[in-house]
Order: sequence, then structure tokens, then C-alpha cells
Amino acid sequence: MKHLRYLEKLETGKIIFKMYKALIFLILVICNGCSTAISKEVIRLDSQVVTTSSPEIVENKLKETPFDIWERIRSELTIRIPEDQIASTSIYRERLYKNQSAVNRISKSGQRYLHHTLSRAQELGLPVELALLPFVESEFDPYAKSVDGATGIWQFMPATGKEWGLKTNWWYDGKKDVLASTEAALQFLSYLNKRFDGDWLLAMAAYNTGPTRVNRAIRKNKKQGLPIRFWDLNLPKETSAYVPKLLVLCELIKDPKAFEVNLPSIANRPYFERVKIPGQLDLMQAADLAGLKPETIYELNPGFNQWATDPSGPHYLLLPIGVSDRFITQLESLDQNDLVRWDRYKIRRGDNLSKIASRYKIEVAVLQEINGMSSDLIIAGREIMVPRGAAWANTQNPRERVYKVMQGDTLWNIAKKFKVSIEDVVLWNEIDIEKPLQIKQEIKIFSRYERIRQDVPSRQLRTMLYPVKSGDTISRIASKFDISPQKIQEWNEIKDVSKIFPGQVLKLNL
Repeated sequence: MKHLRYLEKLETGKIIFKMYKALIFLILVICNGCSTAISKEVIRLDSQVVTTSSPEIVENKLKETPFDIWERIRSELTIRIPEDQIASTSIYRERLYKNQSAVNRISKSGQRYLHHTLSRAQELGLPVELALLPFVESEFDPYAKSVDGATGIWQFMPATGKEWGLKTNWWYDGKKDVLASTEAALQFLSYLNKRFDGDWLLAMAAYNTGPTRVNRAIRKNKKQGLPIRFWDLNLPKETSAYVPKLLVLCELIKDPKAFEVNLPSIANRPYFERVKIPGQLDLMQAADLAGLKPETIYELNPGFNQWATDPSGPHYLLLPIGVSDRFITQLESLDQNDLVRWDRYKIRRGDNLSKIASRYKIEVAVLQEINGMSSDLIIAGREIMVPRGAAWANTQNPRERVYKVMQGDTLWNIAKKFKVSIEDVVLWNEIDIEKPLQIKQEIKIFSRYERIRQDVPSRQLRTMLYPVKSGDTISRIASKFDISPQKIQEWNEIKDVSKIFPGQVLKLNL
């Protein structure tokens, strides 16, 4: 009986033990499940926290500045030729397609001034395409002058230059000053953009031909119910070619491989720096102080027309990067008597220009030019500007020579005879280049100007921009300017003489 009870207890214990084990197992499973669920929830919440509340981990990289200026421009180009105008602008692509020599010339012409025009356009928040306009206007040649009288890399006409604050006198021409003309051009283009409701193509067209002409074309199209895009307007041939030439150049910069050419690199850094000067300075003297050749000074400071800077300003020079310290040190150590100085002279009773000019060792004609006098009439009590100090007396003042035109003379052979440029002769005598010279016509030549400029590369001084007219041929243009047709072809990379067209601008090195 006792044995039986023991067995029952034992059996019951086993059952209880099994139940206990099962309970323990169940508890462990439940706990493990809770732990997994909690763990998963924590992970989910952690993930949620990371993606919504935690600060983003952003790789902080310094923005790399492109070494090549073309790369800098390439990433900013935004204005494109519309699809419906691709075919009509193909003529401008053909001129650059596989034309490596033309592309080399483009790159070379932008080396000095492109960085400045690009930087100023970007600083003003303007499209980078505007910085490229001097390629179309003048190939960045500050001495370029059109047959209509437009001057400088931005090709300002005298009246427009004056309207936009470009000073011009005997000493200085702001239209040729790279800094001054760039400021004026970008201001003018910004104004035109606002005037034409934010349309940059119309603004550029108006820059080329004038806003009145563009407005007239817009009004005409509106009356006829026609579109008023640049592409739909009836504009002068030169203007109709102007904008496409710029935009095709942009296409080339964007993708040189599409044109099967290589675009030579231009360093993405300034070529020059601006240095203040205390007053008027002889440019030959400036070259000596900076340790530069005279032509380098003239190439970077084309706004100064004469042998010295303008006594009334601007009082700065552009010098190649890296020479300003030497220039400033040398300038500060210079004897003040060696600098060109000016005084205000109060006219006395009995004075005349001849007496004053003799007293200050200056030509009467130069004295008149400097003071903006149209005649030799002077009034006692008024003041005029006169030179002071030994520096002036030692500079061989400009002396006017008068040459009378003889039969067979042309501007070309007169300029060649006196070793000056056609541009000089035209400027000094206000000659209309389209009109023939008359026998016995008097031509003024300034010998001092000739001597000082003789070291300046002639190419920089003799660039004439000629817009092709209906009926023009290479031979006819060559005959007009007394140059060879082959030279015109060479200067303008023209392979087929039959492919010149009205509105095309030819570069003539006269």
C-alpha cells in the first residue's frame, strides 16, 4: 500500500515536473518574443529617429575652381538656339567646323581680357554669354575700329559711349579702356534687357543695331500678326548674324568635339591687376618702372591715346599680374620732378595762346586740344591747364605736320609713309573712310605720337572691322583698302571666297 502511494506520488511529480518544464519553456518563448518585438521596435524607432530628427551627414567638399576658363563658362551657359532655327544658323557652324586655326585664334584673343569680362558679368548676376560678346564685336581687340567709327572691345559708337559715361578727350578714350568700357557695356545691356522685358536676345540685337531699330521691327511684326522673337524680326543683316554667331560660339565652347576641334585652354585667373598712380605718368616711363616693354603697357592700357596718361584721370594703370610691387616701389623712389605735372594758369590781359604756349614749351594746337578749345580766343580771368616742370620739356612735344594729298594717294600709303596707322590718320583728321581723298586735301600727322607708338605692335593699332555689303567681293574690298585679297582671306580664315555674305564682319589689318 505504501509502495503504491509512493508510485502515485512519483507519477504525479513527473507530471508536475513536465508541466513545470513546459511552463518554463513557454515563459522563455514569450520573453524571447517580447524581446525580439522590443528589439525590432527599437530598431524601427532608431531608424525613424535617424531619418527624421538627426542632422544629415553631408560630405563637406570645397567647391573646386576650374583650372580652365572654358570649363567655368561651359557650366554656366543657358541661352540656346531654338530647334526651329538650327538649320538657318548652320552657316555659322560651318565656319567653325573642323576649323582649328579659327578656334586657336578665338582662344588666343581671349587670353588678356576674357577673365575680366566673365568675372564682372557673374558679379552682376548677368548671363555669361554677355561676357563673350567681345569675341563677336572685335575679337577682344581694344584697338579695333569699325568703318562706322565704333571703337574698342565692345565697339562703342562715340554718342553711345558718351551716353553711358565713357569719357573721351585728346589724352584718353574710355571706349578703348577695357575696365571702363566693360562696365558701360554691361550696364547698357542690363538696361536693354529691362527695356525688352527680360529678353536677352532682343537686348543683344539692340546693343548691335540700336533699340529704336529693334522696336520698329517689333511694331511691324505686331501689326502683321507675326511673332516678335528675335528670330522672326526683319533686322539689318549684320544684326541678324550677330546673335547666331555668339550662340554658335557658345555651342562650340559647350561641346568642342561636336565641331571636331580642340579648344585651347585659357587659365582661369586674372591676366592683369589695376594699380593706382598719383597723377599723370609718361607711359614709356611706366614701362621702365615696371620692367616691361612699352608695347605691354599700351596693350593693357589702350584707353590712353597719347604718350602719357590723362592728367584729369583715370589715375590707374593695368599691369600684368606679378609686377605691381616692383612698379610701386620704383614709383615711390622717383624724384617728383621727373613726373609730368600740370598747373592751372589764369589768363592775364594781353595774353594770347601763342605767348602762353611759348612760355610753357608746348605747341598751340596741343594746348587747344588739352583744354578743349575750338578756337584761339581766350578771355582774361579764366583758367587753362598748362604743363609744369622739367618732365614736360624733355618729352618732345607732339609736332603737327601737314601733308597735302597727291594723285594716287590712299590712306594706306600715307599711313605707311609716316609710319602711323590708318586709324591714327582717320582719328586726327575726322576722315570718312568711305569717301575718296581729294587732291591737295590737307592731312595732319603728329610726329611725337609716331615716335612714341613706334614700338607698339602694328597689328594692335591697325585693326579695321568692315561689314560686308551687298555686291561686295573679296577682290572689291581688297581694292578699296589697297591690300591683297589673299591677306583678307588669311586674316579671316576664309577658304572659299564665294562664301562671304552681307552682314559678315571682316577684320582688316591696316
